[in-house]
Amino acid sequence: MPGTVESMGLEIKYQVEDIPAYIDYLSTLPPPDVSELNGCRCVFTGAGDSYAAALAAEIYSGYRSSSTDPYELSMSPWIVDGKHLYLISVSGRTRSNIEAARMVKSRAAKVTAITAGVNSILARSCDDLIELKYRSSEYLTPGTSSFTMSLLASYSRINPLPRICNLQNMYDEAKLWAAGVNIDPESTTFIVGTGLAYPFAIYCKAKILEVFGSKAQAQLTEQFSHMELFSLNRRDFTIILQDGRSDRTAENLHRLLSEKSYRTVLL
Repeated sequence: MPGTVESMGLEIKYQVEDIPAYIDYLSTLPPPDVSELNGCRCVFTGAGDSYAAALAAEIYSGYRSSSTDPYELSMSPWIVDGKHLYLISVSGRTRSNIEAARMVKSRAAKVTAITAGVNSILARSCDDLIELKYRSSEYLTPGTSSFTMSLLASYSRINPLPRICNLQNMYDEAKLWAAGVNIDPESTTFIVGTGLAYPFAIYCKAKILEVFGSKAQAQLTEQFSHMELFSLNRRDFTIILQDGRSDRTAENLHRLLSEKSYRTVLL
């Protein structure tokens, strides 16, 4: 595990330079059709980290686009009738995505793969391709840069991305904060969020499961108080992702848990 964590750390550090470079690349791609402005008539799908990216795209678009699970899409292909489907798969080998591409080919207006596997079966099964470009370590790791680039690629189909010049300060602050966080492998980590914070909660859950093998759950902030809260004990850790300063529900939940001496942090 130490080697895995170190390799993930290196890949996260790469993003300080790779994110601006990838945004520049995305800006060279043909813009979406005028009928798809702001995500209209677009559907995003993927599995695992890519599902979180698809859900984030839906929310980022102001719900003008939609997201779905690839197997659900195969079972109900009419979801994409006359729409532009974006299939997110880092490797391009995810079977559910490949099957979904084949099932909807005659129904969707267009099918585009968002993948690093430019010669993959998925890429060959789609009408178009957006390549995921990022550096990785020499070791196989749970997705970090691949998730970020999937987000950027998806967002770029909704609105033009702003230029980003310097992420070093943000990286340094995040690294300093992370040094003080301890995950107890014998307890459950709950990650809750609303709006765009929710797909990031799902992604965070995936990393805890993959890296530490410990229990983790992701939930919407409001729903957490109606379900998971009843199973909470004082060894558990609740990470609350605030969706902007107007997210008072997140603040109130953090305050109430802190007052009762539960382990919690508000981001």
